[in-house]
Amino acid sequence: MSQNIVLPVAFAVTLIPLSPLAWSTDRPDMEGEQLFIYHGCVNCHGTAGRDPSSKLVPKIGGLEADEILNKAQKILRGEGETEEAKLMHSAVAYSQSCDAPPSPPELQKIATWLALQK
Repeated sequence: MSQNIVLPVAFAVTLIPLSPLAWSTDRPDMEGEQLFIYHGCVNCHGTAGRDPSSKLVPKIGGLEADEILNKAQKILRGEGETEEAKLMHSAVAYSQSCDAPPSPPELQKIATWLALQK
């Protein structure tokens, strides 16, 4: 294989994990709280989503599940327009502590659990 082909292929392989389609493997045995911790959400949103690490990170514990889910999906797709949304998208897309964003079913479990954290 010539060097002209090897370098682009190697570069493309390194970018695959950054793709918005690179969802994590679904973990059906894990519940919302476990997934919240596993995916590192707790690192920024704090315990039960109610103790953010920064003023830029919103409190999400106790919000309606649909609101949490809709906002999270929009942010994970890179469609958030606020500075907070851009920060979260960057944190998830480029973080070494997050293997990949939660899958849609995992995100639903997380949102449902967070809604109960009043």
